[in-house]
Amino acid sequence: MKTFQLDCSQIDSEGEFWDLYLEVIRPDGAEVFGRNLDAFWDAVSGGGPGWPGECQITLSNTQKLQCQEPRFFKGLERIAGEIKAYPFVVIVFATA
Repeated sequence: MKTFQLDCSQIDSEGEFWDLYLEVIRPDGAEVFGRNLDAFWDAVSGGGPGWPGECQITLSNTQKLQCQEPRFFKGLERIAGEIKAYPFVVIVFATA
């Protein structure tokens, strides 16, 4: 299983998070990926545009993102919890 590390220490916005996701993971269908939580869910749960392939995605240094974009961050946490029911993608949050 591939592993990806998304270092969010320099991320100030949802848009910057999606830039990082696309840069690091280089997912299938990146050119049509919707760059929002609904599109991300479709990608990781069903192989839609933005599909990272079978992998583990670790999000680290998320404190700034949590403060700057609390609703967005809660959405990422929700998806990380819900995706556990699917066998292909694992999303974890690294603790300091």
